Formats: sequence, C-alpha cells, structure tokens
Amino acid sequence: MKNNFLFKQKKSVLLFFSLMSAVTLSASNITAYFGDRLLQRTVIIDVNDMSFIKDIVTDGEGHYSVNVAGDLPKVYVDTRKSNYLEVIDTNTNTYQKKIILPHKVRSSDAYNPFLRLQLVSASDKPMASLIDIDTDTVIASVGDNTVYPPNGDYGGGNATGHPFWLTKRKFVILDRPNRKIHIYKVERKNNGKWKVKHLSSKKTPTAIHHMIKGKKENTFFALAEGSPTNNIAPALIKYKLKGKKLIKKSKVFISKINISNLGAHHMDLHPNGKIIYIGSTEGNMYIIKISKRKMKVIGSIAVGKGAGHTTFIPERNIAIVTNHKDTFLSVIDTTHHTLIKNIEVSGPQINNAILQSHTSFIHPNGNYFYSFATDNGIFYEVDLNSLSITRTLD
Repeated sequence: MKNNFLFKQKKSVLLFFSLMSAVTLSASNITAYFGDRLLQRTVIIDVNDMSFIKDIVTDGEGHYSVNVAGDLPKVYVDTRKSNYLEVIDTNTNTYQKKIILPHKVRSSDAYNPFLRLQLVSASDKPMASLIDIDTDTVIASVGDNTVYPPNGDYGGGNATGHPFWLTKRKFVILDRPNRKIHIYKVERKNNGKWKVKHLSSKKTPTAIHHMIKGKKENTFFALAEGSPTNNIAPALIKYKLKGKKLIKKSKVFISKINISNLGAHHMDLHPNGKIIYIGSTEGNMYIIKISKRKMKVIGSIAVGKGAGHTTFIPERNIAIVTNHKDTFLSVIDTTHHTLIKNIEVSGPQINNAILQSHTSFIHPNGNYFYSFATDNGIFYEVDLNSLSITRTLD
C-alpha cells in the first residue's frame, strides 16, 4: 500500500506517507505530517523548503501513522495506545476532533472510494471499524471484542495486520492471535443504513502482516510473518477469491535455513507483476518468482537488518529499501536483482524507536525520495540521480 499518489491539477490533494506520516500536494508545495510517538504530537513539515511549519500536541498515546482521509483535506492520526483516531484539518493545520472506537488503533490506511469508507484495524483486539469520511462517524465495528496475549509470532503484540479491501464491498480482518483471515461484506440498504456481514474465515500458518493484490483478477498474496519461537519460517501465500472464500493456490517459505533469525515484515510487488520482494529481519531481501501454478525463491540480496519496505521506482529500474534496524537505506537494481549501494541516513538508536520509517514517497518530478530516520528524528531527501542525501531536517 505504499506511495498512494492521488494527483489532480488545480487542487491540493492528499497522499499517504507513514510512520509516520501523510503528505499533501499542490502544484506549488508539499506538506508532510509526521506522527511523533516520543512527544505525542503531529509534526508538520514544508517539504519544498525543508522547514518546520508547526506541531500539534494531543493527548492521544502511541502516535503512529498519519493517513489521508480519502479525498478530503484532512488526515486521521493513528494513536495505537488510545481508542480513538484524531482528525486534523490540512487546510488550516488545526486539530478538529476525536473519532471514538471500541478498540485501540493499529492502522487506518485503507480507503474505499466506492463506499467512501475508511477501514481501521485494531491494535488490541481482532477487530476493525468502518468510518464514513464525510461525517467522521463509525458506521460499524466488527470482529472479536477480546484482548488476547501475543502468540509468539514475529510481528509482536498487535492483534491485527494492515486493513485491506479485497473488492468494492469485501474486506478482511487479519486476526493475528488466532492466525486467521476473516472476510466481511459491506452493503448499504435503500434506507441508507449499513449492513456488515461475516462471510468466512481462513486459517493461516502464522499471523498475517498484510495482503496485496496480484496482477490477475481476484488474486491476492498474504505474508505470514513467521514464528521464530515455534520454528516456523515466514511464508508467501497465494489466494484466489471465489465468492465468499479465499482458496489457497500455493505457498512458499522464504527460507528454511536459520529460521530462528527470520521474521518477515513486508512484501512489495515488482512493477512487472511477476516478482515479489520480501524483506526479513536478519537483513536479506528475498526474491520470489510467481507463476500460475507455483512460487519459487530465486535469490536474495543482502541489505540492512530489519529490511522492511521496498519503494519501486520503475522509471529508473531501481528500488529503495528502508531498513528498520539499520542506519542506511539499500538501493537495488530491479532488473538484475542486485545491490547498487547503501546510503547512510541515521545515527545509532538513541530513543528506543525503529531507525527508519515504514513508508516513503517520491517527489512528483521523479527526482527525489523522502523518508524519516525515525529514532533520530531526521526527515531527509535523497537525490535519485546521484543516490546521495541532499537535504535533512532535524
């Protein structure tokens, strides 16, 4: 789900950016919104000038990502230790309100333009809520209203993975403690009332971190994070959506060596639609070839520890990997699947946070990459021509 650039002329437009941030674009400026967990605030940055605009301090705990509220000039601030979202108006950069939920917030980064609903997954329970972005009202909350202990899988204590829409009306709850994928369907009746129905559940080998859509219709991929304590390696699973159910078509473990050191955080689909990149905590990027009948690991690239998210830049045939537990970015040649170079972006950990943010974005002119060195509190710009840091903001 990354780099969702919603770009229109003659209008400021929001685009998703995270850990912790969202970004607003117009023809003349770019504004970044950064969730600061350490100081319980949202930091607002002018990207073009690389300057601090203001911060908004709130009482929400566990500030995490800041996500665009559909196509509207506002963002939702995820507060992982509080049972509400915080709303900020991006025209005025002012705090507006709280949206109270029956659970704490994991992520709110899944917008459905057909229904104009934002899907929010929970951090403390295997639940999700649906928010009408035009009214900021919760139209439904579904799932298991139970707090479970962590099950020992790699991803930690969050009760769900990323929120995800399968179709215009169907979404999933990635139930981490129970290792299941639950499918729900949303309908709006003629009287204007909403109905949300549970359709089916699918057991998974370990907790699922997130899902992505394949190039073919009704084809989806899920990343099972792995369970080092239970000697289960991370796995990529291919599903076909048939009616109410997900049908497993194939599965491949990223490695069967040194499983106790493995832990998969995120996967990203190569622009050619035939390759998936999966980073692992020990510092390798695994290259998986996908075909109609099977999937196969065709190689790996040594990158940084905590290899997390991959930003593909198709025009340049490169990808940039953010390494959550290391001080550098890794730049990959996506034609030959080889490392080009590492770029230092951070000092050592000093605030007990991950070293690099979860997502990033490319400037509309295609020449610059932006992200955060989270623990050190540094917003930085990478020149994609020279592959070097050009500007930073502490």
